[in-house]
Amino acid sequence: MGVHQPFDASAQFQEIAHRFRVLPDVQGRKAAYEFVRDIAYGDIGSRSANDVLLARKGTCSGKHALLKMLFESLGYEVQSWFAEHDFSQFPIQPWPQALAEFRGKTITDFHDFLKVNIGGEWISIDAVFDAPLVRLGFPLLQWDGQMSMELPIHALRVFPAEGDVESHKKALIASLPQEVQELRKRFLSSLTAWLEEERIHQ
Repeated sequence: MGVHQPFDASAQFQEIAHRFRVLPDVQGRKAAYEFVRDIAYGDIGSRSANDVLLARKGTCSGKHALLKMLFESLGYEVQSWFAEHDFSQFPIQPWPQALAEFRGKTITDFHDFLKVNIGGEWISIDAVFDAPLVRLGFPLLQWDGQMSMELPIHALRVFPAEGDVESHKKALIASLPQEVQELRKRFLSSLTAWLEEERIHQ
């Protein structure tokens, strides 16, 4: 079950989408991107765009599901893509002591990002990390509203999502060895706990 019922988010979504819709094209795209980017990164146990909107928190799946909805509401064609990567190589410099046990282990994950059709060209965008995380060693994600971004994670391979994005991601995770699935779950839990503790002291 999600954090809230979907209808709770509907009015909020329409109000936010309208705010971006009345802006000039590039400004509207940038504003939508930055709104989702600066939703706090962290695991809420849901990949629902509605839940992320209401909780103002989410991981790559939920944040990009919300951004996809926003761009589609602005009239853009959007594709969901995956990048296979290793959580032990997450872009945090320096690596935090709270996650020391995971360094050097193989923690396969499938990161969500988007491609947006702008003027006939498919542009890659990624809004996973909120800007305040820069102080903890995460990269600052910026988009000019026009050009493709470099992904913030080290992608071993990228490929388009097929069918329902959440179902595809669940199947990808289920295909991993059981010990990797468990390690991945523990990493996300520890990462979220560390971020929550650090945000308290911001």
